[in-house]
Amino acid sequence: MVRKILAAVYEDFEKYFCAFILAILVIGLGLQVFFRYVMNASLSWSEELSRFCFIWSIYLGASLAVKKEQHVRVTAQYLLIPKRWRFAVWMFTDLIWAGFNIVFAIEGIGLVRHAFHFPEISPALEWNTAWLYMVIPAGFILMTLRLIQLYYRSFKNGTWRELVKIGEG
Repeated sequence: MVRKILAAVYEDFEKYFCAFILAILVIGLGLQVFFRYVMNASLSWSEELSRFCFIWSIYLGASLAVKKEQHVRVTAQYLLIPKRWRFAVWMFTDLIWAGFNIVFAIEGIGLVRHAFHFPEISPALEWNTAWLYMVIPAGFILMTLRLIQLYYRSFKNGTWRELVKIGEG
């Protein structure tokens, strides 16, 4: 039972977390609208909380897009490559992408460490911005892990040729 729950969380972590974060964002903005137009008062923290939630949802949503194979990708150049080479070139570009993600994750970890060492406090919520910056390494690491997972499953299932969907519908 616990194993099933952990497997479900692992499989759909980004989806659940993004839904939770976006719910907080909508509730925060809804409260702001209510207080501003009905109560003639303004909440000082709702805009900042919504901004933080939006930033987190972007990075985690990018990881979800990798998992669902719906990331934006320029594919016109693959039509110029012979079909037998497309997968190799596709995989090479994904390796470059994974390397890019790793570099940004490492730099993001440095940014978070710096932000904890020299704290910058957000004005309304009075949170250390290191908590906001933490999504940078987390998002890039998750994107890389989901990319590895995608290739692992496609090689394991023998569906690796289907990863390259160029010129099809």
